[in-house]
Amino acid sequence: MRPLKSWIAAVLLAATPLVHAEIGVTAERILIGQTGAASGPLATLNSEYLGGAGLYFDTVNRGGGVHGRKIELITLDDAYDAERAEQNTRALIQDKQVFALFGCFGTGPSLRTIPVATEARVPFFAPYTGADMLRGMKPEVFHMRASYGQEIEKIVSHLVSAGITSIGVVHHADSFGTAGLDVARKALAGRGLTAVVEVAVKASAEDAEQAADTIAQANPAALIMVTAGKSSIGIMQGLRARDARPMLYGLSVISANQLIKTLGENAHGLVIAQVVPSPFRFDHEVAQAYRKAAEAAKVEMSYTSLEGYMAAKVLTEGLTRASAELTRDKLIKALESLNGWDAGGVKIGFSPRDHVASKFVDLAIISRGKYLR
Repeated sequence: MRPLKSWIAAVLLAATPLVHAEIGVTAERILIGQTGAASGPLATLNSEYLGGAGLYFDTVNRGGGVHGRKIELITLDDAYDAERAEQNTRALIQDKQVFALFGCFGTGPSLRTIPVATEARVPFFAPYTGADMLRGMKPEVFHMRASYGQEIEKIVSHLVSAGITSIGVVHHADSFGTAGLDVARKALAGRGLTAVVEVAVKASAEDAEQAADTIAQANPAALIMVTAGKSSIGIMQGLRARDARPMLYGLSVISANQLIKTLGENAHGLVIAQVVPSPFRFDHEVAQAYRKAAEAAKVEMSYTSLEGYMAAKVLTEGLTRASAELTRDKLIKALESLNGWDAGGVKIGFSPRDHVASKFVDLAIISRGKYLR
């Protein structure tokens, strides 16, 4: 009878994940969802981030998944429209029955999607936004990247330490741009300064020429660009056409690869705040692993793609620690246990009191269409 009892116990143990499985979890898969700009002026940026995440998830799945389950990512296009993002989030939670949300894209959309996720008690991991207004502690929400405030503080500190105080700001005419403008004002005010020019530009760049006119007339020594995608390109082209040459400083979401492809060698003299290590160097183990995966898949490397790869790696570690009896509450507790975990040369700072993984910010320079570092 003992062998029979042992066999029954083994069968019951094997069935345990099915008995206790959460919504979005089966014996074969873990279903996660994303709403993002698969179309529109920021589509390239969204694609780079998801491409990097896919590199890591594919590696995990080829190795058998997490406790035998493959990670499956469903993405819905919101074209960077906040209302569509909210609708997509409800559809992902209610209709698609996802276990968690991952990499949801943008400040405006996140303002609408985070409340939906928190109300449903669905983990909301690594939104692609650094807006300080979204950093209030919420049990379900985990931010991977440093905030826009920390990026802009790094830029302003660098400029002022070099004796440059004539600083302007160009920003998107949306919640992302408003958030960036607000923290730029605070960073400047903390040093007794005000921006010599503040100008809004649409994400579509349709008014970039007028914005460039305003900037050229103010003639700042340096310009902080709270822009992304087509607007960044439009502003740089407009300034060049007017022979206006302020030192240009962009945030990590500026869409550097898209900018380099479009402008070529005219993508010159731009300093970008980055929230992950350089994917073009070998200083960090996670960057080495990312490079190897990207080269094998013949995927173009970028800071944004590495950011997606790192987010996928950290989420996977949380899923692994949450055990085979996976639930949303267990995932949240598992992520909170990553305080000091080494993700490959980058320490993760999640804890029960802090849901921001990293405060890392570095400055990278583009010269003649290439990164210098």
